[in-house]
Amino acid sequence: MKKYISEIRKPLVATVLFSFFAASQVFAASNKVEQTDSLIQKWLAIEQQRNAMINDWHQQEPLLKQRLILLKQEQAQLELNLSTDSENDGEVEKKRAQLLKSQNSMESDQTLLEKSLVDYFQVIAEIQPQLPPPLFNAWQKKLSAAEFISADTTQKLNTLLELLEQLNDFEQRISHAETALMLPTEQGEKEIMVRQLYIGLAQAWYVSLDGTIVGRGIPEASGWRWQSDNSVDGEVVLNAIAMIERRSEAQFLQLPISLTLNETVANK
Repeated sequence: MKKYISEIRKPLVATVLFSFFAASQVFAASNKVEQTDSLIQKWLAIEQQRNAMINDWHQQEPLLKQRLILLKQEQAQLELNLSTDSENDGEVEKKRAQLLKSQNSMESDQTLLEKSLVDYFQVIAEIQPQLPPPLFNAWQKKLSAAEFISADTTQKLNTLLELLEQLNDFEQRISHAETALMLPTEQGEKEIMVRQLYIGLAQAWYVSLDGTIVGRGIPEASGWRWQSDNSVDGEVVLNAIAMIERRSEAQFLQLPISLTLNETVANK
């Protein structure tokens, strides 16, 4: 448990050198600005909840362990008193009362932790559809696993920490994937194998394996939407993936990025 908590606090350093320079102005209607603010506030709230949960566990774990140790000591002493000294009935009753009080306190803490986990996993369920597909699938494997469904409170807390660590890691790095997408073509909609480039949680581009079909991904409340975009240079996307895979030297590349529903060009 301590291993997971310590690992989540480690800074994650991107392995690929990319930098972006904004090159155009963004013109948006007021409702689109509100959507942007709402999305930013939502992610900030998630990060605050993650930090609060970790801090809460840091405070509760040693206390719960110490209480458990004390309870076992009290129980051993109580059993010794019961078996060796029948004249200390009054003291035994006092110890029993203290033991019961401690047990009730631990049960209360356990109930509070279980309720907090329910709230945290509700947040997980709300944001999962908006995650990039690779991260969505990684979360889905953990959440649908048989061992998670039947897990106790401690195991579910560990799973929650792992999910938040994956979220933080994906947000801070550049990644890629290869998958099949249903895309429109001159012959109609077809399933096409594409390579995808992700920057953080909200920017993605795709290019078919032959480099002829290009576009971008747009995160929406119900999931990601993939659409054709001729402003995307397929060769640039493939070069960026090659740099991530260390198959080519790092260099400056230019990709169109999206801020809400408006577009600007940034150097990467």
